[in-house]
Amino acid sequence: MPLARQVLHQSGEDIHIAAWPQVKEMNLIASRHYAFEGRCFVIACGAVMRARELPSELEPIESLKQRPDSFVLNGGSAIIAPDGSLLAGPVFEEAVILTADLDLSRIAQESLALDVAGHYSRPDIFEVKLRS
Repeated sequence: MPLARQVLHQSGEDIHIAAWPQVKEMNLIASRHYAFEGRCFVIACGAVMRARELPSELEPIESLKQRPDSFVLNGGSAIIAPDGSLLAGPVFEEAVILTADLDLSRIAQESLALDVAGHYSRPDIFEVKLRS
């Protein structure tokens, strides 16, 4: 959703929470891209769930019935810097609390290379606004 991303970038967010069912490879790529594009920190959150933890009203597929300890959701949570680099994680197949020291001055530093909400956004010819 490029327009929604742009509105969030223009809002000046410093930290973005990307809540995914699990952080698969493409979700991690999307989260790293978001951090790079928006020049913000991204907390990509993925759930960890084993087959035996599925709600009782859901009938698991046959292969999961045979392997109740197999992962249905395998996490992948990570903390990402404004340049798209990984500060923590990704962590798979275990529930952990990730931590990282976030130096908010990096946002301004990284914006010198790319600032999609600044002059790169070409406010002289484009206008993106959120209707309230």
